Amino acid sequence: MNATEKALVLKVGRFREADVWVRLLTPTRGVFNAFAFGGSRSRRRFVGCLDPLSHVLFTIGTSKRGDYTVLEEGALLHNFPEIRKDSLRTGIAVNCVKFVEAVEVEPSDSAPAYELLLETLMMLELGGGSTDFVPWLFRAKLAFDMGFTPDFLVCGACGMPVGMENGYQFGVEKGQVACASCLSVGKPLQGLARPISTGVLRSLDWIQQSRPSDWAKVAMDAEVRRQTSQLVELFVAYHLGLSWDNGMYKKV
Repeated sequence: MNATEKALVLKVGRFREADVWVRLLTPTRGVFNAFAFGGSRSRRRFVGCLDPLSHVLFTIGTSKRGDYTVLEEGALLHNFPEIRKDSLRTGIAVNCVKFVEAVEVEPSDSAPAYELLLETLMMLELGGGSTDFVPWLFRAKLAFDMGFTPDFLVCGACGMPVGMENGYQFGVEKGQVACASCLSVGKPLQGLARPISTGVLRSLDWIQQSRPSDWAKVAMDAEVRRQTSQLVELFVAYHLGLSWDNGMYKKV
């Protein structure tokens, strides 16, 4: 039985003379591959739909034996022309797409991943975002949206709100903040822990609550940005098992 669903095209490849395979992200199925038979020659069924970074309404079915997914036809919703014209914005978008692919988003996490990637592309299309911020903000936000949601403004041991004093640490393993008072009375954090300033804690809380439209003109103190991005990379590596290395995401 065929179903109609909006999808973001992540990657496209050709097999045989006229057929293509397509990697998609939808709000209900996560990331998956489908085949568009005759897709590279179709003048009616897939007009403008089979390019990476396209937002498409697809009619999706299965093969006769039910062993693979088939794209029957598509209607282009948006192909983000401004992103395609600008190599910097294209690079940011591709970085985000590569991360979604590397995470291997399952159906249970598909809705937040789809919404986040679509909103990020919309923000980039309108001219916002920068290479200094968007890629690691995207990684952090996707990890948070998938359920890894630390409370950055409360000590996980005593429950006291984070103030302006120094001496905080953040435990990457449990996603827990510890204040100086708790650390001084023998309540050390287990596993990987890092000293962290209140500025970085508040930045991480802001990222957790933000949407991509908030990233368009974000400004952050250079040292806070450095520490925040480093902690994000540690958090993503530990909880999602991925790190950015030489232009690609690698399992760690």
